[in-house]
Amino acid sequence: AATPPAPKLEPAKPAKPADTGKTGFVVQVGAFADAAAATALRDKLRAAGMNAFTDTVNTDGGKRTRVRVGPAMNRTEADALKAQVKAKAGVDGFVRPHP
Repeated sequence: AATPPAPKLEPAKPAKPADTGKTGFVVQVGAFADAAAATALRDKLRAAGMNAFTDTVNTDGGKRTRVRVGPAMNRTEADALKAQVKAKAGVDGFVRPHP
């Protein structure tokens, strides 16, 4: 008897497609009231070869300029990036969702 062909395996589909514009993580290394201090840290991280950037948010205490490195697409990459920031720049950070 001929054996039936094996069913084609479809790749697993996520519950809903990931929107890469809205998902990911960054390593936040600081939030400063002084935008110049934030820019200085960003430039230090860039000099160490990292993709650092700043963004400004309004908080209860006034405007803060956050210094962030990334983005990374998943938590594992973000954790590795956090370790790299610590090793290359001596700065501790924490992983945050992005944006």
